[in-house]
Amino acid sequence: MANYLLEFSGFDEVWFIVSPKNPFKNKKGLADASHRLKMVSMATAREERFKVSDVEFGMPLPSYTINTLHELQKEYPGHHFSLIIGSDNLLSFPRWNAAKEIIEKYPITVYPRPGYPVENAEKEILNKVKVIQAPLLDISSTLIREAFSQNKKLPYLLHHEVYEYINANELYSGKDDRQ
Repeated sequence: MANYLLEFSGFDEVWFIVSPKNPFKNKKGLADASHRLKMVSMATAREERFKVSDVEFGMPLPSYTINTLHELQKEYPGHHFSLIIGSDNLLSFPRWNAAKEIIEKYPITVYPRPGYPVENAEKEILNKVKVIQAPLLDISSTLIREAFSQNKKLPYLLHHEVYEYINANELYSGKDDRQ
């Protein structure tokens, strides 16, 4: 999806922000943030317009998007940051910390995800975001984690190095909580 956005949506770069603690996610079942940072770095290494950031690693937890955007803007004053979210996040956006401030200060691009129709979003929010018409890919991190925990072999859904890294480190094997 990030590659599509670079080529078809006018972005100069796509930054991947690895969050140590998302307030909406249960940490159980997730790999440690350092492992996730390593995997994102592996998966994006061949595209110079992809940037990987650990900016949230030094910030108070949980990680709130508004704080991350403010910190990025402070660290990179010459950049103009936007937010890219899936339609699943669009539907929960009203519950986000400082949602109104985010939508007023930062452009938001929404990728439609199967099962999360954008038309179900609040109209006030939907009118302020850009929904892209992109190929729909029904692959999620949840699907990947569940496949590994069930010992399913899906090497073609992931970057080769990331797939090997997950196996070598038994990240989603279910052998422990990996918190």
